[in-house]
Amino acid sequence: MLHTSETTVVLVCRQRPMAVRRIVAVLVAVASMAFSFAARADDAAVDRAATQLKESDDFRVRTQAALSLGASKSQRAIEPLCSGLEDSNITVRAAAAAALGKLKKGGEDCLEKRLEDESNGTVKSSIKKALAILKGASEPAITEKTKVYLAIAKPTDKTGRSGDGVVKLVRSAMVKAAGGEDGFVVAPADETSTQAKTRISKFKSLRAFYLSPKVLEPKYSGGTLQIKVEVAIFTYPGKALKGSIPIRLTQEGVSDKDSSAEDDLIKMAVERAIQKFSQSLERIQ
Repeated sequence: MLHTSETTVVLVCRQRPMAVRRIVAVLVAVASMAFSFAARADDAAVDRAATQLKESDDFRVRTQAALSLGASKSQRAIEPLCSGLEDSNITVRAAAAAALGKLKKGGEDCLEKRLEDESNGTVKSSIKKALAILKGASEPAITEKTKVYLAIAKPTDKTGRSGDGVVKLVRSAMVKAAGGEDGFVVAPADETSTQAKTRISKFKSLRAFYLSPKVLEPKYSGGTLQIKVEVAIFTYPGKALKGSIPIRLTQEGVSDKDSSAEDDLIKMAVERAIQKFSQSLERIQ
């Protein structure tokens, strides 16, 4: 049974919350880059479009970039398109939603979250159409090149916060992180055991796992915030326990309860858990 040592990271920042979030975002990006694989030509095209969607000053360029990502057939396009749903321009937001629908590889969580906050009728319509397509297109894109089929359990939220925001945040972050790993495909959230067996049986070399994440109560002490996430690893669909991955992150300079800082650390912890899982695959029997 796999038992990874607990990962502990301390972030030091005594600036305002906005500056803290920027620094955490940079650290997350650097950590993700450290574990990335060499980009293929199609990955490079996705990266270019993602950069245009994020950085171009021309909304028409951002709109076209979103549509290009929707046609890319790459799971790597999900994250930039989800970010595109937050664009300041209505046309870009609508294009990002439509692109996720065309891509058919995920993004339900970020679409549902945006639908709650969206005020524009046109964008809302685009989001609803994309959700209808995604919920009807439940067949995951498993191929002979797929190495790992990953089912993600509904996260257990022990933070004490009301609503399902943490649950959605954790699942979305896990899906995005898994999508960035070479050869990983995430199972539909509503997949039954029978469906899983049928899909997996078609690919003899495919390894399938069920990850069950739990976010513990945040700890505030001496001007620091501590977040701990535990991810239990099971076989799939049999669900025999194979190990666990504990991740503990600490950020200094947070004296009062700060939900935004908690969210940043939770996302970062989930991404690290997926990376450690990927690195440990050969040791999981």
